[in-house]
Amino acid sequence: MNSTSSINAFLMCLEKSFKDNANPEIARKQSAYMKNHFYFFGIQKPLRKILFQSTFNDLFIQNESVLVNVLDRLWHKEQREFQYTACDIAEKCLMLASTQTISFFENMIRTKSWWDTVDKIASNLIGPIILRYPKSKLIMEDWIRDSNMWIRRSALLFQLRYKHETDEQLLFKYCRHTMHEKEFFIQKAIGWALREYSKTSPRSVINFINKYRSNLSSLSIREGSKIISTGL
Repeated sequence: MNSTSSINAFLMCLEKSFKDNANPEIARKQSAYMKNHFYFFGIQKPLRKILFQSTFNDLFIQNESVLVNVLDRLWHKEQREFQYTACDIAEKCLMLASTQTISFFENMIRTKSWWDTVDKIASNLIGPIILRYPKSKLIMEDWIRDSNMWIRRSALLFQLRYKHETDEQLLFKYCRHTMHEKEFFIQKAIGWALREYSKTSPRSVINFINKYRSNLSSLSIREGSKIISTGL
């Protein structure tokens, strides 16, 4: 079976599994939780993972081009579970991705945008690629100035899992660049990024928050200092 046939068969089986296990009542609640931005089948994560795994084993993804193809087709489907599945596949096959894949992930961030997919793409997909190809970090210089709020949020969050490999200077630079913003999702991202880094370098985060306390939003300070509040 060639890659196109494999993708077609996978999508047919996956869609049938999702439809067979749809729960309209749960779907309404899921959609409401996401501010009615998306339609859902009403399949919760544990079951979705099982249904995905039962069909994924027959999917043949041998290179980056095939990976992008299957992700693109999933991304264009209506129900949100398909976008979640795209993120799961991308994470499983991330070793096939290169710096070229970042532009595709960027398109995923710009379309059907909400925190549930954007945050995973930024920290679990783009973050590891940039860690593997450090020169690609320069892309973030454009992202942090982008007019799209979700792109700026991604620039704040791509180092979320880096721990000791965090570029502290860059993290604080991006926090300073966006700390004037009134947008909730930016303020929250600043706080989240600082909180995660405080697990690795608490003193650095304490010093940063204390230095820029008058500029940071109360939300960013509250989120960023949850673990280190005794030092503030």
